[in-house]
Amino acid sequence: MGEAMKDVCFVPTFEREEFLFVTLERIREIEPNIELHCYPDRGTDVSEICEKFQAIHHATIPHSTHGNSYNVLEAFKDLYQSNSRYDRFFIVEDDAVLDNTFFKWCREALDHDPEMFAACGFMYSPDALISDGPDLKIPWYLSVAACLPRKSVFSIIQHARPEYYRDMQKYLDRAYPASNRRGSMHWEQDGLTLRVMESESKRCIWPRRPRVTHCGWRGYHMAQDRAEGTLEERVAILKLALKQPTLLTKLMSGGKVPDLAKCEGCGKPLVSSDKISRIVCVECFHAIRLDWPQTSTSHYYLKPASVVSG
Repeated sequence: MGEAMKDVCFVPTFEREEFLFVTLERIREIEPNIELHCYPDRGTDVSEICEKFQAIHHATIPHSTHGNSYNVLEAFKDLYQSNSRYDRFFIVEDDAVLDNTFFKWCREALDHDPEMFAACGFMYSPDALISDGPDLKIPWYLSVAACLPRKSVFSIIQHARPEYYRDMQKYLDRAYPASNRRGSMHWEQDGLTLRVMESESKRCIWPRRPRVTHCGWRGYHMAQDRAEGTLEERVAILKLALKQPTLLTKLMSGGKVPDLAKCEGCGKPLVSSDKISRIVCVECFHAIRLDWPQTSTSHYYLKPASVVSG
């Protein structure tokens, strides 16, 4: 009997250590034993974070090609060629925080319909209507968090070549002259994958409810500065944003990254740019004010100690 087939998961990343930390941590919470690889783009090194979450750290080379296409395609090619047992390839970008059901949903979706080109766990559009119901099967692909069968990866990596990396738009227009996307701006790696899929008359399967939260408020094409502080502090800010949808939405729209503060009662991390007021989390505040109405979901500001004593 032949060897059993297996899943593999990889995370492409570039200079977003706090995002990578949270993404890898989440993957390990859901899938403690899945084979996990990390490909840091342009020769960067995140080996300490990878070691913490038992992810295999791959050395990459510096390059000047646009965006993450080179890194993603070369990772697909490296994994495909390294082990013939890999039958499903999970790609989880470094700013994708998975829902508990992501891996399970992907596997069940592809088992149910093995002709799907990929299972994509995010939203097919920012305007997508979130609802219950059967999964959607549409000709659209995004690489935020997805699972691809081996045969799909084979089709994609045929284009992992210098001609594509040198001029992605011209390459795709030449390779797929009949595509209705000819001349469009959708020519990075997910656009390439989309044209490959369409050339095979296939579709991707999408959930009615996203199985992942996208939290990348800075990256290749965004000017947002990195939050200040240590890695631990930046991770804390990111985790707070993930718990506060309004804050995450603000950050995703280009809002200023807040500073990190701590509750003066319990020391819990909180986000605040107020350097003068005392700050107390709602739990500590209401623990001694049981009859007071709760008017905040996170914390309260109190007068500085000097003002109170005066």
